[in-house]
Amino acid sequence: MQQIIEIAYSNLLSPMILFFLLGIIAVLVNSDLKVPTAFYNGYTMIILFTIGIKGGIELRSVSLSEMIPTIITAIVLSIVMLFIAHLIVHRIFKYAIVDSLAIAAHYGSVSAVTFIAGLAFLDKLGITYESYMSAILVVMEGPAIILAIILYKLYSDKQGTEETNPNAGLSHVIKEAFFGKSIFLLLGGIFIGLVAHLDGLYLIQPLFGDLFYGFLCIFLLHMGMIATESMKSMKKFNPVSFMFAFILPIIGGFLGVIAGSILGLSLGGAVILAILTGSASYIAAPAAIQQAMPQANSGLYLGSSLGLTLPFNLIIGIPLYYWLATIIIG
Repeated sequence: MQQIIEIAYSNLLSPMILFFLLGIIAVLVNSDLKVPTAFYNGYTMIILFTIGIKGGIELRSVSLSEMIPTIITAIVLSIVMLFIAHLIVHRIFKYAIVDSLAIAAHYGSVSAVTFIAGLAFLDKLGITYESYMSAILVVMEGPAIILAIILYKLYSDKQGTEETNPNAGLSHVIKEAFFGKSIFLLLGGIFIGLVAHLDGLYLIQPLFGDLFYGFLCIFLLHMGMIATESMKSMKKFNPVSFMFAFILPIIGGFLGVIAGSILGLSLGGAVILAILTGSASYIAAPAAIQQAMPQANSGLYLGSSLGLTLPFNLIIGIPLYYWLATIIIG
């Protein structure tokens, strides 16, 4: 226990977490601090492109056969977390089926921000990890979202409810889940890093590399503000009814570490798989769920994934998964 406290304390004092906490404080004290939308869109693109390009460069030395077991496991973990989340939220916390499926879609999917923070955490500790983990991030984004929406449509057909949203078709949902902005930028970056000349990549290193952590700090400042605003906007917030937002990431993190150990991943690779499995989407999932499941309460799935699980993972979850991995894997 002393070790995990020390790890969490060290993580808490990292610049990225301090920027995130500063964003929370800015909203709590009603500061007039604002991040311009154009600036936010710009540095978000740079961050996602940088992850993709770095992953693409590292994929040059990886064979597909080496990745396949982890890819299959990642998809299975995503689907397992969907059903675990649905079971816990619906059966234990007594949420309606539609809301529990919407929430489950978010917890079956993944968070790129949590992934990035996890990479930075491991880099700080000097822990290496498999070079293809950026591709695993992309793989885990969509399956749970698609499956949750299919289950919702089956439930709607059984109940005899009619779908009135013209953008709620499965083809539109697949497009949102697999080719939304974040996934498209990551895939584009991976492609560029994989096929571009190394001399050309060296020329863009100052922007897509050297400035990465600076942009990431500003991004987390903004995320802290958005997370806090999402919680403040919720009416009649009952902390007990949102305990699943802390339970599910712990379950996901534990499953990720176990799966990483079985796969024979490195310590760093198992930690990243745990971080991905324990994270919750708040970009791709809301975009798809809002269109396909309009009856779901957006305050519930956004408030839990963005307002509670994201801060939990950034401050406590990441060092917790690392600690679990050091015990299980060594």
